[in-house]
Amino acid sequence: MTRSQAQKLRVQKDLVCGMDVASENAQFTFELDNKTYYFCAAACRDKFEKPPDKYLKHSSFFLKRWWDNYLKRLNKVTNGKSQCCH
Repeated sequence: MTRSQAQKLRVQKDLVCGMDVASENAQFTFELDNKTYYFCAAACRDKFEKPPDKYLKHSSFFLKRWWDNYLKRLNKVTNGKSQCCH
């Protein structure tokens, strides 16, 4: 397992608010279909418990919104110029 894979296992996304949660010391979790979901606060866990399907279906929407915001910030910093990987 690479270091980046290990880091991904330790940091989980709160599906309600989108905050990163360290899974190794998370206080608020919820088990559903043998999968553990991690939350930043009891309020987020409680919202998820009521209709979990709502957040499971919309999680990809949230990630797309986060990615779009990231790209906007990146374009602002780089003045719209593409970045080279070398």
